[in-house]
Amino acid sequence: MRIWGHCIEDVEAPRSAAMSATMTAEELQAQIEATRRDADAEEARFVQLEAESAQAQARQRLRRELEQQAERLDAAREINDDERSYRLQVDEDMAGDYCPGGPSPAIVQTRAKRSYLSQARGEESMSFGSEVARGEYVWKLRQFSWMRSALRQDCEAYAESDDFQVGSCRFTFRYNPTGGLVFSKDGRRYDGSLVIKMCGEIGDLIRYRIYVRKPSCGDFVQWSAMAEVIHSPYLIPPIYGPDVHLHGSPHSGVGIFGLTFEELLQSEWVEDDTLTLKFVLEVRPYDSCTKHTDAVKVPEPTMTLDNRALLEEAVGSDVQFTVQGEVIQAHSQVLCARSEVFRKQLTGGMQESVSKNITIEDSDVATFKAFLQFLYTDNLPDVQELIPAGTSSQSDDGSSSRQLSQLQALLAVSNKYQATRLQLWCEAKLCEELNTSQVCSILCQAHLFQAKQLERACLSHIKGHMAEVLKLPAYTELVAKWPEIGVEVSLFLAGMPQAEASEVAQASKVRRLEAGKERTFGP
Repeated sequence: MRIWGHCIEDVEAPRSAAMSATMTAEELQAQIEATRRDADAEEARFVQLEAESAQAQARQRLRRELEQQAERLDAAREINDDERSYRLQVDEDMAGDYCPGGPSPAIVQTRAKRSYLSQARGEESMSFGSEVARGEYVWKLRQFSWMRSALRQDCEAYAESDDFQVGSCRFTFRYNPTGGLVFSKDGRRYDGSLVIKMCGEIGDLIRYRIYVRKPSCGDFVQWSAMAEVIHSPYLIPPIYGPDVHLHGSPHSGVGIFGLTFEELLQSEWVEDDTLTLKFVLEVRPYDSCTKHTDAVKVPEPTMTLDNRALLEEAVGSDVQFTVQGEVIQAHSQVLCARSEVFRKQLTGGMQESVSKNITIEDSDVATFKAFLQFLYTDNLPDVQELIPAGTSSQSDDGSSSRQLSQLQALLAVSNKYQATRLQLWCEAKLCEELNTSQVCSILCQAHLFQAKQLERACLSHIKGHMAEVLKLPAYTELVAKWPEIGVEVSLFLAGMPQAEASEVAQASKVRRLEAGKERTFGP
């Protein structure tokens, strides 16, 4: 995420300040009045220009209507000329149904063609969105309570995201916690809170929607209605958002859901000092073609649903898992295709390859079922579905802890059976949902599975919450059981890069193991 904005409204400000220092109070007051008059005149000029733009739009519409009527006139004249020529031929007995010797074939063909065109009927299907590019961008603003003070400390007006490309357009997202400056150009300033800035091709059609995550249910709630705009370099500003407005013009409801920064901090939209936003963008290029297609509707793919039904209904199953006393049926062909471990287990001459009965002792039922559903459908699970049915909690912290525990369990299963995509998804979710109470157990698991990104996230969390983590009994147990992890944590807290700290910790582990062997087998 980049931080942008303006500390100084005008690059000439230092020079202006030096000049004003030599002016008297009367001169300064006169300069203020003159500047105020100029500003009033410019603002009044905008209203006039806006009216002139509306008149230009009306003239443009009338020009298109004139073109349509001119095309009608040309077509009617052409038809009348044909009919006039045909009438003259009939009068001269050169054509007509009663022409001597029978009607002329060429003339009959022409008449039939005119008759056919006047009576034709048809049906077609036109697709206007076949070339639409779609994209979603999730922007998490962490340590949200610090944002306004941090921007003021850095002398910045707003925070800005990285670039995000959708089709031919490039987007960035800006947030100003005060609802002030979000864009300025040519001496004009625009205010707002959360906005979309776009850079694209002339004539591109953009639709956008802005959502805010509601932590209590995990869903994203839409802020304001869907909006669309046709991009033009002549439109100022090239930014869009529900509360964007010209500085000084009246506007109601500035701020996300009309909330000030302080109100937002205390609202249900901020959890763990984090505000999560989502932007849904659609781009239809200017040169996009309207496609004419037949009316045949092709159904959506059903393989995912079919494979899930195959697992749930167990039709043709030949493998039986026993998990915590519950029997789960599965299919060896699917298991072998999706997991190298299962392939070796079921085809390598092991006991399971004969009996097709496998007892799972290191997983609960909900976790293993979620793992099998991934193998069958390749769909990543919903974190909420991992929590066993009937489980309740007295607090949000309890629910979050159970989610982390279930993610850890799913990570262990996916690592055991080498389901790499699911394993990386579990690591990513654990990085997002880390908390102080469980960071020690997650760090231990990341160390054992050599999950470097998850390990780095745990070390960063410990560094940011050092006073709380080092007091935990779990941390004492962790470093006692895995001294190399304690070494790595200490080096990381001291400022050593994580990769180097990991190498030193591994070397310490090797020396400890070698020393243990010497004591065991020594004289």
